[in-house]
Amino acid sequence: MTVADVMVRAVVTATPDTLVGGARRLLKQARARHLPVLDGPLLVGIVSDRDLRSAPGEAVPLREVMQRPVFVLSPDTSLRRAARLFRERRFGAMPVLEGRELVGIVSVVDVLKVLGE
Repeated sequence: MTVADVMVRAVVTATPDTLVGGARRLLKQARARHLPVLDGPLLVGIVSDRDLRSAPGEAVPLREVMQRPVFVLSPDTSLRRAARLFRERRFGAMPVLEGRELVGIVSVVDVLKVLGE
């Protein structure tokens, strides 16, 4: 199995100018914990619910709190390799890019669900 088999394809994203308060609302509505940050079509960062909780205020733009550079996976990455990367790098989620295009996001929970079956 590959990342493409388990990734979430309908990814909610934000821009570097999105404010922390808006990003929190996006995550809550999407029932997600990670938000890729796009500048036009390019992935420039990622924020987690933890990053947003530790932000200095609601009116801070994501460019000031997002994590970068972003470690990404390709759709054909094996689930075993993804699981190893999650463990080694202690990420909660990684965006999935095909070329330069964001095509999904996969979380450690997505991978563990499949590997645990």
